[in-house]
Amino acid sequence: MKHGALFVLTCLVATAVGWAQGLPKASDPQDGIPFEVNPKFGSILIKAQVNGRPAKLVVDTGSSHTILSSELLQVRPLALAHADAPAKGSGYVGSAGWAKATLEVGTTTWSDRRVLVMNDFQDMSNTLQERVDGIIGADVLREFDSVVIDFKHRRLFLR
Repeated sequence: MKHGALFVLTCLVATAVGWAQGLPKASDPQDGIPFEVNPKFGSILIKAQVNGRPAKLVVDTGSSHTILSSELLQVRPLALAHADAPAKGSGYVGSAGWAKATLEVGTTTWSDRRVLVMNDFQDMSNTLQERVDGIIGADVLREFDSVVIDFKHRRLFLR
């Protein structure tokens, strides 16, 4: 019985070491994106560039789409192609329209990226008690093989 338990323990340790070796190192500056954690709600916030302008975006794996503020894109919401309201789900809901933007996150750039645009990010900024310009959603995140959130070193790895 001792040998069986020792074998299982050895397998668990070997698996954990192998798995950990596949994780990005916190010192990988080329692809790690620094982030901050909002102290009020624990939201992950990253700095990005949208059409060459600095932006602060919430990383939201539960949001199906990337959503940017109309103020950031400098567009009037009425000038946007209307987007249908979601049929189901929870979370951030409101009037939105489709637009294209150049989005830079870390070392990745998307030109003419189709994004949703909303004009009421002031409510989210007020709730988080800091300025927020948009949300990075699952549409962007699922383009990567893996998304690793290193809370200890406050780095986001997109591979």
